[in-house]
Amino acid sequence: MNDDSLEDLKQFLDKTIVLNISDVRSDIKHLDNKLSADIHNLDTKLSSEINNLDNKLSAKIDDLSTSVATAIDIANEAADTELKDHGQRIIALEQKAA
Repeated sequence: MNDDSLEDLKQFLDKTIVLNISDVRSDIKHLDNKLSADIHNLDTKLSSEINNLDNKLSAKIDDLSTSVATAIDIANEAADTELKDHGQRIIALEQKAA
């Protein structure tokens, strides 16, 4: 091989490498953009699911709070009724004793 042939081969290899590196960089940039978009979509979906679960949990907590409040009210009413009954019985016993 003479010097001209070697120089031509060098130039060919240099251009081939530069083109391949350019293609690889382009592919990497494309993948980076795609991954960024995918991550954004996943983040949006995750945020939506978290909000949905938060709303469901809040509704369940509200239902539970209402149930507990109702149970307390029923227990209080029963205790009030029993106290009134005891009060009436005490008054009746006091009147008999007097």
